[in-house]
Amino acid sequence: MEVVDERKPKRSSALASLPIVKKLGKIKNLHLIVAVFIIAVALIIYSNATTKTENAVADTQTMTEEEERLSRVLESIDGAGKVEVMISRRGDEVVGILVIAEGASDISVMLKLERATVGAMGVDKNIVEVCKMK
Repeated sequence: MEVVDERKPKRSSALASLPIVKKLGKIKNLHLIVAVFIIAVALIIYSNATTKTENAVADTQTMTEEEERLSRVLESIDGAGKVEVMISRRGDEVVGILVIAEGASDISVMLKLERATVGAMGVDKNIVEVCKMK
């Protein structure tokens, strides 16, 4: 009795017969070239990640400067007293502004602070909250 192997040929042998694989096999130091290519790709990815982190730090500093500037403007409103501002963002979009002022217990001052914030920042009044400082 004779045994016949009727299994399909392995994929590796099918790939080995492709012309491109044969040409790649003739290249000297192919392993070294592939390793250098992988290292180059890894460095590019690392560089992009580092740049994004640096941009996030720069955005935080800019936002702090923006908050300080808005605080100074709002403090110049009659009756406002000392003012602190926090601007919340989602990406580049302003999603909330918190204004805390000493004079916010007076409703007219509170409304002036809200209107000034809406005007200065160009946002909807629904995302501006003015609170009294303790």
